[in-house]
Amino acid sequence: MMNLKILYLLAMMAMLAPQINGRAVDLDQDNSLSASSSSSGTRMSRPNFVKITSPPPVQINQARGSTIELECEVMGSPTPTVQWVHGSGQMADWDDAAINIISESSPTTMARVVSRLVLDHSSHASESTYTCIGRSGGQTALASTTVYHTEGGRANFTDMMKPAHHLFMHLKPARVTLHYRALFEYMGSTVILPCKTVGRPLPEVTWKNEEGNVIGSMQDSRFHTLPTGELVINDLRWSDMGSYTCVAKNAISKDEAETFLYPIRPN
Repeated sequence: MMNLKILYLLAMMAMLAPQINGRAVDLDQDNSLSASSSSSGTRMSRPNFVKITSPPPVQINQARGSTIELECEVMGSPTPTVQWVHGSGQMADWDDAAINIISESSPTTMARVVSRLVLDHSSHASESTYTCIGRSGGQTALASTTVYHTEGGRANFTDMMKPAHHLFMHLKPARVTLHYRALFEYMGSTVILPCKTVGRPLPEVTWKNEEGNVIGSMQDSRFHTLPTGELVINDLRWSDMGSYTCVAKNAISKDEAETFLYPIRPN
């Protein structure tokens, strides 16, 4: 397991190489991370950058009455905010305007944020544009998708009159719409791992560790889950490194999203 974690870390460092700008990220003897600066010798420095590492498709078709999803991954330091905006400039998250937003005031050293936009109703227009916007440290990265709305097959009238149709037509599957794919944070700090969800009824959120056990304050008082679904870890330790899985579940479906957490030594 440890070897897999080190390989994951090295892969992340390789992806970050163009953004480091002369600063080094060092592995100490116990394989923990330290941030250093070659120019001043001062540790804990960090580069400010933002980039879209996995953009949504440039274009996609949506049959009227169907549901599609757009996914966007943004990497940045400090933690990037991620928003979806409709072509007119309107926030695209109609059910919850803050559903895909993480505060940029977070002290996080670096994060890869995955945001998913669920479109379960199509526009009357022939096409629409949705833009994923990542912001961090005064910098912005954009990626847009054009959705072409097409005519879908008409629902069978007999099926529409069945009781089951009316019972389930207002239900929506549980989906995780925002989480960290990877997070690098200083030891000793308080970490908040987001798990934003959509669904009807509203999904219940639980977190599991690498062994598949549900995480809770009964096992460790440093861990607790907020009513809004975030996992809070106080006094981050080296032993907390690993994968944490958010599980969103409602009456009709379940969805999961994994976050890899890597503590950084702040000396």
